[in-house]
Amino acid sequence: MKYGDVLEKILNYKKKLVEENKVKSPISVLDKSIENYSASDFLSIFDSSNVALIAEIKRSSASAGEINQNIDLEEFALDYINNGASAISILTEKTKFSGSISDLKKISEIGRKMNTPILQKDFVIDEYQILEGATNGASAILIIVSILEEHKFKSLLNLCSEISITPLVEVFNEKELDMALKHGANIIGINNRNLNNLETSLDVFEKLAPVVPKDKILIAESGLKNIEDVKRMANAGADAVLIGESILINNNIDSHIKQLSGVKKCK
Repeated sequence: MKYGDVLEKILNYKKKLVEENKVKSPISVLDKSIENYSASDFLSIFDSSNVALIAEIKRSSASAGEINQNIDLEEFALDYINNGASAISILTEKTKFSGSISDLKKISEIGRKMNTPILQKDFVIDEYQILEGATNGASAILIIVSILEEHKFKSLLNLCSEISITPLVEVFNEKELDMALKHGANIIGINNRNLNNLETSLDVFEKLAPVVPKDKILIAESGLKNIEDVKRMANAGADAVLIGESILINNNIDSHIKQLSGVKKCK
């Protein structure tokens, strides 16, 4: 597979990090910890008549650069939850997003107290990462089709099913969607951002959503800035939206979240 420079660097670092972590905390240790795995039900966020808001916390991003290196995880998480976010997404990727597994652990503790599901976002390439996410409290984990060979993608989905962590399967085009559906993905995240060149357009969701079977759950990811964008995605069939940057840089986060979480589904 060929990737853009930024994505290539992230994946190369991720491969190295996973191997290092396997030495520090072997899979056998994670397997034992997973016996006590318990997290809020991610699927429950789709029961509402409103488009679910998955509000994201990150210190920086590959597209925007630095956002807020001094972010108070607990303060932001509680603000999100208390103002209507259905779930919280936390970045654990280090090189471009300044995240870590310890961030996931902190956010998951808040999620348990507030009965709010937590989505771990990272570049998952190995089963080890799924076990690591589950042992640190993730309710759901992002699985990006474009960075995986088919056999690995199938293996990761099978593991998610075995340990009862919810996979959010991310696609960008119809070829990736076909692979996701072939292997039984039920929650489809359509990323409006091309991970290879970081170009973003809401047209991506609008073009791909009609191809997705009606019984699947659809999440619109990337590029959403305001309530009009959420309504646009709702009109195209979104059950949920994943929004980070526009919330993090807003001068009135509480009001912004209330607006973004108040849009009705159109299904």
